[in-house]
Amino acid sequence: MSRASFSVRNVPADRTIFVRMTGKFDIGTMRAFCDEYRAATSTYSGAVHFVLADMRGMQAAQPEVGLMLGSAIGYARTHGVRCCAHLSDDTVQRLQAARLARQSTPGGDVTVDVSSLEEAERVIREHREKERPQLEQR
Repeated sequence: MSRASFSVRNVPADRTIFVRMTGKFDIGTMRAFCDEYRAATSTYSGAVHFVLADMRGMQAAQPEVGLMLGSAIGYARTHGVRCCAHLSDDTVQRLQAARLARQSTPGGDVTVDVSSLEEAERVIREHREKERPQLEQR
């Protein structure tokens, strides 16, 4: 079992939070991730922003750990996330993340599954361009 690691990098100039998660998360590591992710999300004060979630190498989480991730996803979705490009190389983890996202924002899932980092960056760029008129009015 590989040990969990994560990074949360916020780039306000691009209105994008870059998330990297890998390994098997326990409650403590997921709590630390969720705290950092919520803090990054809060910097936008509910304004439009985007997430690139690179979860390659992340293993599916135990139910209680998954609930924590779902809560953090829900927080982000209700605080301005317009698109989350999700990159995963594990089918079970991808399905779990998709389910958590759907449950956290019924009828309003903004996840786009991608197959490469390049595709993820392109998807975020396209969504940013689509939102630009609204962003410039603020």
